[in-house]
Amino acid sequence: MITLTIEDKQIEHIFLDEFHSNKEKFFEFIKLSFDGFQNQSVDEDLSYLEDDFDEGIASGMCEQSHDEIFDELLKKYAKN
Repeated sequence: MITLTIEDKQIEHIFLDEFHSNKEKFFEFIKLSFDGFQNQSVDEDLSYLEDDFDEGIASGMCEQSHDEIFDELLKKYAKN
């Protein structure tokens, strides 16, 4: 048995509104998400995305450099 206290408003919204407070469905989602995350290959080669990224940067539509964008993504999503 587990008691869960949710102090994050976004997670609370997901649990209450998206899962309608259904603990079983919520925990199943967490389990499946974790299993999917565990099965991802850390060595997965995503270099094929580089050409698309370079094409987007070269379009002139973005005023930020690759490094600036990468730094923002690290700040937002990287595990501390």
